[in-house]
Amino acid sequence: MTLGSRLRGWAVAFAVGVLVAGLGTFLAIQGLDKADKWGSVLGLFVGLAGLGLAVAGAVGARRQAGGQSVTGSTIGGGVTQVRGVGGSVRIGPASAPPVVPVPPGSSPQVPSPSQGGGQTVESSSTAGPVRQIDGVGGDVELDQ
Repeated sequence: MTLGSRLRGWAVAFAVGVLVAGLGTFLAIQGLDKADKWGSVLGLFVGLAGLGLAVAGAVGARRQAGGQSVTGSTIGGGVTQVRGVGGSVRIGPASAPPVVPVPPGSSPQVPSPSQGGGQTVESSSTAGPVRQIDGVGGDVELDQ
């Protein structure tokens, strides 16, 4: 943690402390009945602000584009990537796909990742199947 971020943290803590102390003093001067009414109004706005932050966080989490990728790996078995499933997942056992030799001097075609941060397996060697599941609305089950 740098000195600037520490100072900023202390400044924010000090400002919040001054604000809380000032609000407490204001409510103490108002008297119990008026302070109760002010507390209700302030509570309403704090609740609405909290609701807005919760909605913004949920929307931001759904828009987050983090994809799944396996890059530059040698895998002795298969690869299974599952993302965005609304229910259970089931993938039956599969035999290893036949190994197709790559001619010398050429490289296998690697699909480019999708714009939304999709699932990719790049520059990797696998001895088993590669299974990628994304955006399933129903049930999918996995058997090994």
